[in-house]
Amino acid sequence: MQEALVTYRQWASQLTQIAGFIATGDVVLISYGFSQRLAAILLLASAFPLIILLMYLFIGSINIPLIGLMLRIERKLLIGGENSLAAIFLREERRSVTPAVGTIDELSNEEVRHLNLSIARRKWAWTSVPIILYTATIAQVGIFVLSLTVFDYRFM
Repeated sequence: MQEALVTYRQWASQLTQIAGFIATGDVVLISYGFSQRLAAILLLASAFPLIILLMYLFIGSINIPLIGLMLRIERKLLIGGENSLAAIFLREERRSVTPAVGTIDELSNEEVRHLNLSIARRKWAWTSVPIILYTATIAQVGIFVLSLTVFDYRFM
């Protein structure tokens, strides 16, 4: 149980660190592109939110099975109800995807064992975090197009 919790926390902190570094690099590239009036740098910076999105989906696909494992272990140890860390993690991880996660505490041991925690990529791609990253990418591509057409930045 402890190893599953540590692994979950490690992957969640990895995502936070990766997103922080990539966002910092994105801001630096945008600033450099504006200061040097180079549109290619702005185009390169517009790919950074997509990299964050890929890492979000990758780490999420690792953490969801870990939550299922933690749920099963907690049930074997007779930990449940409001004390279940796995149920809390599941609510946080899937809050915008499934409204019925609040009933996880009421499931029997057999139902927890057969619980399908996988989410269709199509459904996961339209939660709040990916939508924010899509919007950031579109805004940055818009800045790139404006820099070329309206403000006459050179491409390279």
